[in-house]
Amino acid sequence: MDARFFRDYNWSVNSDVPWKHLSKGINESKVALITTAGIYINKQQKHFNLADENGDISFREIKKTLDQSEVRIAHKDYDLKNSVQLDYNCILPIDRLMDLENESRIGATSEMHFSIMGEIRDPKPFIDETAPKIIKLLQKYLVDIVILSPVGALGHQTAGLLAREIEEAEISTIMVSALKSVCLNVKPPRTILVRFPFGQLFGAPFDAETQKEILSECLTNVKAIREPGEIGEVNLRWSDSYKKALAAKPELRHLQSENENGEE
Repeated sequence: MDARFFRDYNWSVNSDVPWKHLSKGINESKVALITTAGIYINKQQKHFNLADENGDISFREIKKTLDQSEVRIAHKDYDLKNSVQLDYNCILPIDRLMDLENESRIGATSEMHFSIMGEIRDPKPFIDETAPKIIKLLQKYLVDIVILSPVGALGHQTAGLLAREIEEAEISTIMVSALKSVCLNVKPPRTILVRFPFGQLFGAPFDAETQKEILSECLTNVKAIREPGEIGEVNLRWSDSYKKALAAKPELRHLQSENENGEE
């Protein structure tokens, strides 16, 4: 990530942190996922408007029965064809969440999850107009926990601001992140730092083991993180996930072999 981008952009900075303690157990909780990857369903939903200079503030509902063949990506700043377009579980791990439900480690997988295109330069219209609509649907589906997964620097800001709004509505959240600096500014209620490439924060395509491990860490830390704004870290190496992906699909040698997000 070019350091000039961080210097030149007027980032949101918060001092307070909203907080909703999860009173029930993880194994009793209904969980939803939100990503800023710009996922939409082919032939059923409109793509995100990439010509919007501020960034498209709309959202898409993503069913839990999603099939990979339906997945399309419209992201303003990142090409996700070698990650999310191959395996949406890299950034929206619905299948791994349903695995945890089948193992009785969560109460239920939400009927719907949500996708936005998070590269939004002025977040105010998104927070004022879009966030309340998403929150209303989360409440409709009786969601207890929301896990947010951003793509890109502005996507981290958008996801963090959305997490704060959801927490204000008394739904517990946790954000998986590759950019600690943005989280320190925005202050989402709970964050897990994963030093993986954008678009693959849960692991490389077809590395179901790592995807499930990181998802499980997120759920564990909804309870384990006790200080508002705390940032935990998952000590996994991207190179290991990459090797597991190659073991599953040797034709994936064109994938990034290193974390190129540019923040240490």
